[in-house]
Parts: sequence; structure tokens; C-alpha cells
Amino acid sequence: MKKGNAIELKNVSKSFRLEVMSDKKGKLGKNKTVTTSNVVFENLSLEVKKGEVLGVLGRNGSGKSTLLSIMAKILEPDSGTVEVEGKVASILALGMGFHGEMSGRENIYLKGELYGFSRKEMDEKVEEIIDFTGIRKYIDNPLKTYSSGMSGRLAFAIMLHVNADVMLVDEVLSTGDASYSAKASTAFKKIMKQGKTVVFVSHNMSAVTEMCSRVIWIEKGKIVAEGKPKVVCAKYTKALSESYDVVYDQALSGVASAQYRLAMMYRDGKDVEKDDEQYKEWMKKAADQGHVDAQVAYADILYDSGTEEDLSEALILYQSAADKGNSSARMKVSSFAGSNESDPDRAEILEICRAMAESGNPSDVTRYAAVLLKTAWNEEDRKKAYEKYMEASEDGNPDVYYQLAIMRRDGIGTKKSTDGYLEMLHKAAEAGHLKSMSDLATMYQEGKLLEPDEKKAFRWHMKAARNGSVSSQYRVACMYRDGEGVEMDKEKSEKWFHIYSHAVIAQYQMVAADVIKFRPGTDADPDELITKAAMAYNPRAITALASIYASGSNRIADKERAKQCYLKAAEQPGTPRMILGDMYYEGRIFDQDFAKAAEMYLSCSYVLDLDRCYRMYLMFKDGIGVEKDMAEAKKYLKRAAAKGHREARRILGLSY
Repeated sequence: MKKGNAIELKNVSKSFRLEVMSDKKGKLGKNKTVTTSNVVFENLSLEVKKGEVLGVLGRNGSGKSTLLSIMAKILEPDSGTVEVEGKVASILALGMGFHGEMSGRENIYLKGELYGFSRKEMDEKVEEIIDFTGIRKYIDNPLKTYSSGMSGRLAFAIMLHVNADVMLVDEVLSTGDASYSAKASTAFKKIMKQGKTVVFVSHNMSAVTEMCSRVIWIEKGKIVAEGKPKVVCAKYTKALSESYDVVYDQALSGVASAQYRLAMMYRDGKDVEKDDEQYKEWMKKAADQGHVDAQVAYADILYDSGTEEDLSEALILYQSAADKGNSSARMKVSSFAGSNESDPDRAEILEICRAMAESGNPSDVTRYAAVLLKTAWNEEDRKKAYEKYMEASEDGNPDVYYQLAIMRRDGIGTKKSTDGYLEMLHKAAEAGHLKSMSDLATMYQEGKLLEPDEKKAFRWHMKAARNGSVSSQYRVACMYRDGEGVEMDKEKSEKWFHIYSHAVIAQYQMVAADVIKFRPGTDADPDELITKAAMAYNPRAITALASIYASGSNRIADKERAKQCYLKAAEQPGTPRMILGDMYYEGRIFDQDFAKAAEMYLSCSYVLDLDRCYRMYLMFKDGIGVEKDMAEAKKYLKRAAAKGHREARRILGLSY
């Protein structure tokens, strides 16, 4: 064995003989049995260093438990060598090494003997072990009277206290209730800090990421990935959600969410040939198990068939989904009481919004898309909503980007696509959408759908924190404290912890500032409250503070501070950028700069009012701050007219 290694497997192969029924008949007319071989491992090699905590991931049947049994020398490999240095303790299967007729106390001694410890050594540990189990009043009862949870507690408590060099554990933290699991997790972490070698099998991604120093992923008897926990867990999680083979296996085993994902794969032709019949079949299976989105989707299929029997079943499914909070289902249940999708009010508002959207105004197009989506009766309506959201997205609205991200993530009106979801989520975040920033930060931090990257996680958490995200403010403080994704900095950590603790108060300071302005006799200074709220990165407070410094309200005007506040506020999308555009265009506070004004207006053109739209018309018409572009000029002129700008309407020859 190499120096520094605790476990070494070299070219290990293991298979099991299975007897299966064949199609051939025997003499008595019964099907013959055929012996076959199930290969679990073939020439598998693995090294585990002393003090390493190795996590093992893999689907059911991938060989995780067999691997631990081989390491524990409970199973012998067909070929290859296995070397383990030091005393070994293991929890591989509940009841393994226990005797049902013996009491819990007697089983402690039995298990200790199997681990290689003398009775005298176990005498010193037995009371401590019993205390840890939390089942002292049952400890002298026969083990056969224990529940599986009690047996698991006993096995885990023994393993923790026998001072083994190597620990092999299979789903150790699933033992017992929530409070005991927390207790077990804490004790397990202490053991790992003592330099013990641990091989840890679990389906709990959070536990694997938090506790392990290295992770391997086993699939079809081979190690398909190994490395840092977050990286391997991210790859494994993504494979579970996207791989046809993985999803199909889970769907066959009855997992409703997998059946729904499989149905969507058949609908979209993702990693499999498009098949409407398979789509309907798997969607029905998921719906039968109560999967809410599947119930709505399958009800839509039934509704489109038009038969009285199918309509009746569709209503039952809609009602079930509606009872679970699905808004689309609730709308349909309500509409069934009237005239279904031919509801004249729905048709009227759709036509009004469609006509408004013809103006090309992004807010009108977005409104039409929202109505289509919220009142959708079938997939065609959802597809049309997606198309309109895509049209509206050309103007850079972060809210529209986020809506498109969700539609791509869930396959609403378009193909379900993780890559498409992430693309739009990044666009929304870059445009200033607060939830998108926080979501991306969390994904990079936890390795969900994205390869973990602490620096990118910090970048997005910081951006979100500076835009008022309370949860990201806390994470930034922790990351500075722990040196996660950024250089450790105690002072900055304390600063952000202070900001976080004050952020909740900030919103009430803004409310108080608004109220006391109109209540005589109140001593509090509203401007001071706004200043304090702005220190916690409250977006509304920063904009208000900029105005205070610009006007000199209740204090000496401070042009430089006003500038800083306006620039800070403009990190948010929408109105703050429009205000900064005005500052540059009109030469107020800032030096007049038409190019920067145009930059700000273009970054939030979806919220420009009639006057700013007309201003953009003039800028494009005359080449002020932008390249002269009559097509763009005409676009903004039409928007200004649609919003009611009198001069714009006169130029276009429209009546007032």
C-alpha cells in the first residue's frame, strides 16, 4: 500500500449470479430459469488517503453499498486486491452484525467484538454509547422489538464511540428524527475533524457537499467523475435532472417528478425522438400520482379532445391542481362554471391588449404576453405568450428576461431547457433583476445547475447586496468572514453584518420619513431617517437621498454626494436610470453629456414615459448623443404618440 493511503482497491471486479425466468417451457409446462451474471464492478481502482472524507454518489443499483461491503471485507471481490489499514467500523445495513434475540446492551458488546475491541474496552464505552442513542429505557429489550430508527441509532452510536481508524457509512444521517439527525451530524463532523478516514454514501447533496473533502460518482460500475464535492455534486444533480436514461429509470420506479420530466422530453424531442403518445402516457402517470403541473398538462390534453367524458375528467384534474394552489387550474375551474375559453370578457381584453401591442411599445407587448399566459387555455396560447415575451425582451426589460427564464426552465410555451433558463437568468441579472442575481449567486455557491465558483458566487451576492437584497447582504458578510470567494476581511465582514441587521429597519425608516413630514410637532428629522435607510442600501432611500443632496433640503447642498447617490441608484433598473438620464441630458448636478443620457435611456426604454420617448425621438432624429437613425426615431415617436404625447401625435397626423 502506498504511504499515506488508508484504503486501496486495485482492479477490483465483482459480479453476482442471478436466476431469471426465460421464455422457454420445461417438461411440466413451467418457464425455465436461466442463470445470468450481474456485473457490478469491472477492474475498478480507487485510493483513499488517511484522514480523507470520501463521498460516494450514484443511483440505486450503481454499486455504492457493494463498494462499502468490499472495503469492509464483508464481500470478497471476484478479482483484484483490497487493502485497508487500521481498525474499521461500518454501518452498511440496519441489523448487520446484530442479533435480534439479544438486548440492545448485549448487541453493543457483540458489535464491539466484531470491530475487534475487548469486553474491557467496551465496558468503558457502553454507558456513553447508551446515552448517545437516546433510547436508554429500551436498551435491555430484545433488538427484535426495536424500530428501524432505533436500530440505526444504536449502530451509529456504537460506530462513533469505538475509536476506529476507518469508518464506512451508508446514509448515516437518515437515522431517526430531525433532532437526532442534527445531533448525529454534529457528532459526525467532530469525528471527521479528528483525522479519521471516512467513506460516506448518501443521496443528500447538502450533507455530501458540507462534509466531504472529495467525491466520486459511480455509474454502471465505473467512476464517471471525481473531485471537489461541489463540482461533482453539480454534475450529478444536472445528470439526474436532464439525462434521459436517468429520468427514464426514475420514472419507471414511480417517481412522479421524473415521470413529468420524461413526458416533457417526449413532448419536446429532447434526448429522445418526439412522441405524442408517450408524452400523454407519462403525463397521465405523473398526474395520477398528484403531480400538480402534470395534472394541469394532462387536463389540457383531455380538454382538447372535446369528448364529454374527457371534459369531465379534465375538470376533476383542474380542481385537484386548483386545491393545491395552481393559479392556472383555478382560473379554468372558475371558467368551467361559465362558458369556458369562449368567455367574452377574456376575448375582449385579449383583443384590446393585442391591438395595444401593435404599437410596438415594450410595455404593451409585455402586457399582452402576460394576459395570454395568465388566461392560457392550451399550449398554443402559451406558445404565443412566449413569442410575445421574446418580442418584448428586445428592449432589455429584466422582468421579461426573468419570465422567459422561468418559461424555459419549466417548458412553458417552449422547450424545457436548462441552458436556455441559465442564459435568460444571466441576462436578467446583468440587467439588474434582483432575484436573478441572488439565484445565480446561490447556484454558483451550491453548485446547482452550474459548476460551483466561489468568486462568481461572491460577485453576484455582492451585486445583489448593493441593490438591497437582505439575504445576499448576510452571505457577503459570511464570505468576507470565511474568505470564501474573496480575501478574508474581518472589518468588511463586520460592516456587512451591520448592514444586514439594519436592512429590515430601513424599510420602516422610509415609511416613517414619509409620514412625519405631514405631522407637525414630531421631532424626528425625515431626511436623517432617509440617510440611515440609504446606508443599508435601500434602493428607494438612495434615490430620495440623491434628491435631498441635490436640492439642499434641510441641509447644505452637496453636489458630489448627490452624484454618488444618483450613480448608486442607477445600478437598479428602471426609473432610477431614467432619472440619471435626465441629469445628464439637462446638465443638472452632472455636466451635460448626451451620450451618457442616451445610454441610460436605452437601458430602461421599457419604462420611458411620453416625454422621454419624445426626447429619444429627437435624439435619434438629429443624432444627439447617438448615431442618427430615422428608423429608431420613428419607433420612439410612435411610442410617445401611443402614450398620448400631443406633438408626437400631431407629427404622425393622429387626432388628440
